[in-house]
Amino acid sequence: MDTYAKLEEKAEEALKQIEEKQYDAELRLEGYHTFVKYGIAFYKKLCKVISKY
Repeated sequence: MDTYAKLEEKAEEALKQIEEKQYDAELRLEGYHTFVKYGIAFYKKLCKVISKY
């Protein structure tokens, strides 16, 4: 990550990757229905966390 200003953007990209790669697909097949997904981005000692239900 280049700068602190990009933390939000990178955390959103992380959530988008979870959706695109369907990391929850196998769990859905096992019958799970509720998920909380987190996008996390780091810059030096700071981090940004965003979530989606």
